[in-house]
Amino acid sequence: MKYLPLKIWFMVTVTMALLAVVIRAVWQIVVIPTASTMSIFIPLIFTLLSLNALIIYFTINPRLKKLKSPPVLIGFVMVLTAGLISSTAHYNNYIFSPEAEPLASKVVATLLLLGTISAYFLASWVIWSIWKSRRN
Repeated sequence: MKYLPLKIWFMVTVTMALLAVVIRAVWQIVVIPTASTMSIFIPLIFTLLSLNALIIYFTINPRLKKLKSPPVLIGFVMVLTAGLISSTAHYNNYIFSPEAEPLASKVVATLLLLGTISAYFLASWVIWSIWKSRRN
């Protein structure tokens, strides 16, 4: 993707979508300022903003070598950890709540948690294999 207007269009599109979710998360914190709400939405906001920064950075400068650098890998693991914390807190607060009556809501919360756990282990395996290949 070397065409600059296409890159800008892609970055603006991703940023608008992610910022809509961030604004909704901040609104949720303002409306219901409890500890459980903050434990879910603050890591979520951090994860979304970090993901947006990563997408913009690699859209502007797509180098695979940079992607394999330790600071980027550590940052990626930190973002995944924040996502895992957020989805775990959401699952624990939502599934065991008496207000979670619809079955579809419980399925969505479970899929969110399982998807995050799967992504975390997949990323850990990829990072481990990159570091292992560097040592050999």
